[in-house]
Amino acid sequence: MGKAKVKMVIRFLKRTQAEKICVLGENESKADVEQIQKVIEDIEDFYEAELE
Repeated sequence: MGKAKVKMVIRFLKRTQAEKICVLGENESKADVEQIQKVIEDIEDFYEAELE
């Protein structure tokens, strides 16, 4: 996956986090937001070389 695509996926996931907070509220979305954050971190770790 290229650098642009990786950044696009991460941007999408961050927007998904924000949307969950807006729709569900901070308390109800906390577990989902944390899980999405772990996915973002996994992607960043896996594609670290491409993101530099």
